[in-house]
Amino acid sequence: MQPDFDLTEARNLIAFAAQLEGPTPPLAPPPIPANWSVVFTSPVMGVFDNKWQLWKNSLANEYAVVIRGTVDEPGSVILDLMSVMIPASGTLPVGSVTLPYKLAEDPKAAVHLGFALGLGILLYDSTNGILAKLSGLPPGSSIFIAGHSQGASIATLCRSFLRYSPILAAQNFSYKTYLYAQAKPGNDHYGWDFERVTSNTDSGYSVTNSQDWVPQVPLTIQMLNSLNQPNPLDFITSNVVFEMLSKSMEAMHGHIATEQIKKHVPQFAILEQVLKNQNFQAVGVAPAFAQIEIRPTLNFVVCGTPIILAGTPGTNPTDPKDFFWQHHAAMYYNLLGTVYP
Repeated sequence: MQPDFDLTEARNLIAFAAQLEGPTPPLAPPPIPANWSVVFTSPVMGVFDNKWQLWKNSLANEYAVVIRGTVDEPGSVILDLMSVMIPASGTLPVGSVTLPYKLAEDPKAAVHLGFALGLGILLYDSTNGILAKLSGLPPGSSIFIAGHSQGASIATLCRSFLRYSPILAAQNFSYKTYLYAQAKPGNDHYGWDFERVTSNTDSGYSVTNSQDWVPQVPLTIQMLNSLNQPNPLDFITSNVVFEMLSKSMEAMHGHIATEQIKKHVPQFAILEQVLKNQNFQAVGVAPAFAQIEIRPTLNFVVCGTPIILAGTPGTNPTDPKDFFWQHHAAMYYNLLGTVYP
């Protein structure tokens, strides 16, 4: 594993993701290199229908964690729609327990609530989780962290977790990240923190088809309070009208966030059971009426060094109602082979 973008690595990893997600006619399934094989496939985990695989390179001490994207199941879609932000570091109250976590150094960093919950289930399952399987690998292994679509967003947070968590630090793993068709996983301060960890070391890439709509969501709304201070617009925020408008928008955002959390109590209950059964990190007892902190921001951004594939506009020639035609993992594989110089 070397720094810098590697076309062979990029095509291999999106081929693994395509196999995990299944066929998308008329696109042919990408070929799997003979030296790579699956050593573990998780069952569907939790109410969000998450799934992942562990691959091994027989010619090197290399492994790949590949996280599945959105599937046509209610739980998987619900995870995408839980698009409010929580702090990227802190203590998360989940039912009767609290989980300390850290996904960024920057105190202003915030991440997508749904992707964070999906990551928690994938990490901490004591039998089939990512931590359980990685803890059994040889020390010093090189590990790719990859995903497509929703899986790319969760893989982004997973790479941040592995950077800051002491749980696997003694294993002395090396990491490299490839993210395909990534839905926006956090705010700008989270993105900058992620890129400081990965892009500054030439080890984190976000591969995007210019015709794909998924990397454009969740929709971004920037407000004046999203800007760093001081800035030339500070004087506007002292205006009574702007202050009222800002407070109204924050109140509306807070109401939406509260209703989101109420609606998804069953999902939190699943994660609560996972955390109670895991043995990787101590969890605390949640105080009565503990609330998840929702950050008043919708300033979502794509994270990672951009690798842009200039796609050809058009629809699925055999299924005009395939709204994911430009998004499929097999499409990304083909574009990497034809348009990347």
